Amino acid sequence: MRLSARKFDLSLSFLMLKKVALILIVLAVLVFNALRFWKLDTIPYGYHVDETGSADTVQCMAQIGCDAELTHWPLFAFMQYGQDKPPTYIYPAIIWAKVFGTTVASLRAYSVFGLLVGIIGLFFLARLLWGSSAALVVVLAATCSPWAWVVTRVALESFFAPVFAILGLYFFWRSRRSFDWGIAAFLFACAMYSYPPARMQVPLMILTLSVYHWKQRPVQWRPYLSFGMVFVLSLIPMLPQYLNGTLARRFNLISIANQDYLHSIGATGTPWDLVCIFIHNYFLHLSPDFLFFTGDPSYVHSTRHLGTLSWFDTGALVIFLVFLVLIFLRRTWGDNPVIRHRRMLIFLAVNFFIGIIPSALTNQELPHALRICGSWPFAMLFSGLMWYSAAECLKALWPLLALVGILSGGVLVWQYFTVYPQESKGMFDYWLKDAADSLKTQQDWQKFLLVFHRRNYQCMYFMEHRLGMTCKQAHDVWWQLLRELQARGQW
Repeated sequence: MRLSARKFDLSLSFLMLKKVALILIVLAVLVFNALRFWKLDTIPYGYHVDETGSADTVQCMAQIGCDAELTHWPLFAFMQYGQDKPPTYIYPAIIWAKVFGTTVASLRAYSVFGLLVGIIGLFFLARLLWGSSAALVVVLAATCSPWAWVVTRVALESFFAPVFAILGLYFFWRSRRSFDWGIAAFLFACAMYSYPPARMQVPLMILTLSVYHWKQRPVQWRPYLSFGMVFVLSLIPMLPQYLNGTLARRFNLISIANQDYLHSIGATGTPWDLVCIFIHNYFLHLSPDFLFFTGDPSYVHSTRHLGTLSWFDTGALVIFLVFLVLIFLRRTWGDNPVIRHRRMLIFLAVNFFIGIIPSALTNQELPHALRICGSWPFAMLFSGLMWYSAAECLKALWPLLALVGILSGGVLVWQYFTVYPQESKGMFDYWLKDAADSLKTQQDWQKFLLVFHRRNYQCMYFMEHRLGMTCKQAHDVWWQLLRELQARGQW
């Protein structure tokens, strides 16, 4: 009787520990995600050219329905450098701009909002798979992830791709109804519109989904037909732009098959050359420095003080290794979470590694955390599942789980708001912002435009938001200046 009472007291204590830990997780998630919106106007300090390009495009779309090059209602908003802005970014941004404006700070908030939609999507997806407690742990992993923190406080569209993929997976797994699978197919197609690497990753992910569900349930043709029709029809508008080479323009410049790049490294472009370059590039993304210590070499994508994976993610890998060892030490294999969730773990691992493939096919700024952002959801699901499984096996780990997550997020936030602003300034053209802020007279502006006349999107941005010009007016002023300089032979 006393033994039963002790077991009951112990179970009650562990239940209280879990509840306290979950409350701490919820509070940490709310605080850290609220901080994503803090000081967006000053951190990062200055504006990256891709950000001013986004701001110009969204302002033009909101005002007169055209991109920054004055093409009306484009499918993809053309950019003279970098990648064209996708419809999944610019058209919802019109609504955002009507409410919050088109400054860079506003569009940074738009990127943060997009990520939060993805984190909420991760919660519902993980709850569907493993329950509410596991879903909160997945959300904690996503919240304290350095991988997503830095790049989603920059006005870029890239992280919209994994967000659409997350939502698509939720509807795909929610049921086998034709309606849900049709929505999933549309969302997967949206991911492919949002970011070029997803155009390779998403079809491969769909292939892994078909393998994952092979012989799992009775085959029904209606959901498959719905999925296939919606997916193909959604991608048809993109086909002409591929055929005329518009969408491949950026990739051709940074591809490992680019002839200028191959000549620069003394390669001839044989299949063996390309295979060797690909393998080398691929494993750059799996290096310890990139994953655990310094992260992406660019301050646009990383603080350079933490790896792409957080301490929380690293702890999940350690837990996974412990579970692997326990497989060989205990006879009750079925009780081991790695065995119990083996199909899901294989699915997550395969898709994590698939997400690296597109980046390994490029030749610039490697390893590149943003180009492999499609791997991010699968890493977060893995981390959440491992920590949750460990805490359920050993209830006393729930406080440690919460503590590691809070420390991971706390260190990231502290570094980002204290060390990162000064160290990253050079990547965000802060001198243009400082110069524009100091301009007072018409003559000052004329000098500014002459000095920075090659920075078309930056010049247009500052004319719009410092002088109150419309998109069309700023565009016309810059082009008039360009024609005058060309006539003088100064361009």
